[in-house]
Amino acid sequence: MYNNLKDPDSKSVSGNFLPNTETNNTQAPNDESKSFHFTTTIDDTTSPKYEDFTIHILCLNGTAKFQLRDRVFSISSQTCVVLMNNTTLKWLFTSSDFKMEALFVANEYLEASTPGTNYNFMGMLSLMEHPVIEMDRQKFNLCIAVIEAIRSRVKMRDHLFYSGVLRRAVETLMLDIYSIHSKLYPTLGTGRNQGVKIFREFILLIEQGNYRTNREVKWYAKKMNISPKYLSEVSQDVSGHSASFWINRFTIGEISRLLHNPTLSINTISDMLHFTTHSYFSHYVRDRLGMTPKDYRQKMLGVRK
Repeated sequence: MYNNLKDPDSKSVSGNFLPNTETNNTQAPNDESKSFHFTTTIDDTTSPKYEDFTIHILCLNGTAKFQLRDRVFSISSQTCVVLMNNTTLKWLFTSSDFKMEALFVANEYLEASTPGTNYNFMGMLSLMEHPVIEMDRQKFNLCIAVIEAIRSRVKMRDHLFYSGVLRRAVETLMLDIYSIHSKLYPTLGTGRNQGVKIFREFILLIEQGNYRTNREVKWYAKKMNISPKYLSEVSQDVSGHSASFWINRFTIGEISRLLHNPTLSINTISDMLHFTTHSYFSHYVRDRLGMTPKDYRQKMLGVRK
């Protein structure tokens, strides 16, 4: 089912980019470590504690099988698995020599860090359909190196541009994975069933920019001639997230990009995205990014108070 890109002369990979300890989540003033978790423990991948995290699993040695909803996947050395959440993840088998290391990134953090590429959200849809990525040694080691860079950046809290360089490191990982994945699965979102096709149509509607003026599920459901309840059920079943989650994810991504432009006032951005009031815009951002638009802009631009 998957293209075999492994180096035939290498059956295992020696990787040691992660310590056998968790990231310290005690936050300092300039600390985003709560948005990350590094582990070598397979039980963490199914923990409810991380159900709102995107999980990147690197298989360093051995083999394993896991189930997502009604589908079963196999992995082996030099394989990467990307999961948008772990709510339906179930491990069926791991060999005695199985070894993995994983990076968890909070979805809330990714909402503001998603690279603006054409592969962006359709790439996410394709990853949902094909979460297993087999790599050659060079690509696999590249992913290890980038994750090591992220782990190092998380700790560099005295860096003048801490938030900016950390987000760039996360963007690099996402772009590398999208690049590798798009070559393995060039046709995005073709779908296995009606649910996937509906979800793909929904994502395409959002991607066309409709989120700038319409952020209610019922608007998209009406355009698709289905009920809001059914759209939400399909979205949850296919992606593990509600329909409103995806609308907000596009919106927050756009807000983040606009706030990076210091020539645009916060009120102008609010108007560009057709929020009913500037105070509601501020509340919307604070509710999803944990800070006001002004504070978020200062943080991203490295402005010290």
